[in-house]
Amino acid sequence: MNPSDSNPVPGTEIRFAGIPASPGVVSGRLAIFNHEEIRVRITPIREEQIGDELRRLEAALLKTREQIQAIKDHLARSLGDGPTEIFEAHLLVAADSTITAAVRRQLELRKVCVEHVYQHVIHAYAQSMRDMEDPYLRERAADILDVGRRVIYNLVGRKLADLYALDAPSIILAHDLSPSDTALLNRQMALGFVTEVGSTTSHTAIMARSLNIPAVVGLHHALEKCESGAPVILDGYAGLLIVHPTQQTRYEYGQIEKRRLAVEQKLEALRDTPAATRDGRKLVLSANVELPEDLPLIAESGAEGIGLYRTEFLFLNRVQFPGEEEQVNIYQQVVQTSRPHLAIIRTLDLGGDKLPSHQGLDPESNPFLGWRAIRYCLEKPDIFKTQLRAICRSNPGGKVRVMFPMIATREELTAALALLGEAREELKAADIPAATEVEAGAMIEVPSAALIVDHLAPLVQFFSIGTNDLTQYTMAADRTNERVAALYQPTHPAVLALIRRVVEAARRNGIWVGVCGEMAGDVVMTPALLGLGVDEMSMGSVSVPRVKKAIQSLHYGECQELTERLLQMDSGEKTRKILEEVAQRAYPELVT
Repeated sequence: MNPSDSNPVPGTEIRFAGIPASPGVVSGRLAIFNHEEIRVRITPIREEQIGDELRRLEAALLKTREQIQAIKDHLARSLGDGPTEIFEAHLLVAADSTITAAVRRQLELRKVCVEHVYQHVIHAYAQSMRDMEDPYLRERAADILDVGRRVIYNLVGRKLADLYALDAPSIILAHDLSPSDTALLNRQMALGFVTEVGSTTSHTAIMARSLNIPAVVGLHHALEKCESGAPVILDGYAGLLIVHPTQQTRYEYGQIEKRRLAVEQKLEALRDTPAATRDGRKLVLSANVELPEDLPLIAESGAEGIGLYRTEFLFLNRVQFPGEEEQVNIYQQVVQTSRPHLAIIRTLDLGGDKLPSHQGLDPESNPFLGWRAIRYCLEKPDIFKTQLRAICRSNPGGKVRVMFPMIATREELTAALALLGEAREELKAADIPAATEVEAGAMIEVPSAALIVDHLAPLVQFFSIGTNDLTQYTMAADRTNERVAALYQPTHPAVLALIRRVVEAARRNGIWVGVCGEMAGDVVMTPALLGLGVDEMSMGSVSVPRVKKAIQSLHYGECQELTERLLQMDSGEKTRKILEEVAQRAYPELVT
């Protein structure tokens, strides 16, 4: 059934087909997460009803304060006090007597329902904040609108879904989920993600794979057809959301799950075995990590350390960026969890789809080509050097690895390394214990960097290829834009040729090269990456056993020959088809 053709009968099974984003099957209740602004109907009131309306408002404000405090307490228990700062500002807005006084005046003047008056006042108040010269006051506009939306929901008796305040295990349905949304997710309650938009390399998909939970993206019109609390099955393999599944459907999925469980048990047995091909070529398989609570998944997956720790998630959803001591504590956890292997800590990669709402970073018309990653850090040397100092302090007396994102020119890499040197000298001068050896790496995710790798390689100890951005910049196709999704082709010969170029330059200069983009976790792409000669592959923990099995099923020499053939192809579709055929022959249980 096509859900966009007609409205389903309540309780009737309906299937939504989307894009598989993270493998797995799960069943549960649907929790709809929607930032939708309620359109309040204007209802006239009489003079004698004003008191009742004000009491309704006070009850809604009290409930709002209780909800915000509960969220704040939950985050403090799970993440510490740092990320809760934003909710201190929200509590202040919910208790602001200036707003309440303005609502009272408008009630007496206009004599209409309090929810309409409150919505009008809160929007006017937020606009006045936006017009202020003081940057701090301008930033409070977002807090005012967030709190105002919650108050309105409480006034009209509707529940505003909170990713961080889910009170039962749920499958989350949203139009989209931003990095800021998912950074505050209550992970114990999230069984899976479903979004109306997105791609396999969207943040939601990456987060789901990191959490080892199923996800489906690109389910158009799902929000208008679904109700919160509905029973559903989420199939992250086939890209399906099944609402109100029948008993027959539940039985069929039970049988499918038994077969897949058998495969997972076999993969579990590979955890402590090397990621080596049949002819002895060994690769390092490491894990991508977004938040500290992901760290326990590393040992469970059999990953050899951390190939990418995304530090930007420490900087989202807060009024003030984390200080040096807070960062040191987090990075030490990362380093300790990665032992006996090393962790690669990527410096701040804000911008693009990761914008902190309270630090004066205004949305750009083309953020992926704008002020992000290393560009932002080099213009904010105090913030950057604080982070570099914290990274250097994460393993006193030992070795640390630091990686700079979105390097496009040699000058950027040189400037970043100079600041790293300054940070190390400052620690030494202050007699603060720090790492005695720092390995620096450059992310290759911009075509210009791939074309000048021989000029970059002498400056660093390793390269890490970010295939998500490298593909989108090479193909000029925004990886989060569904309209150009067909152009986003990691298998395109142009992308493969750039990866080959980076690997060959690394060999000439005696450094190693890894891949930390989503291509690394795709078992269909494993033969190509093997044949291209990369040394390391870093991915979401859930993908490690599957990629290890794929590597163990392949012959390195044959993959090299295959890659030469792929580089002669004239389209990404042709190379993808060939790779799918190889995967189907070598490890069919992983791709069916």
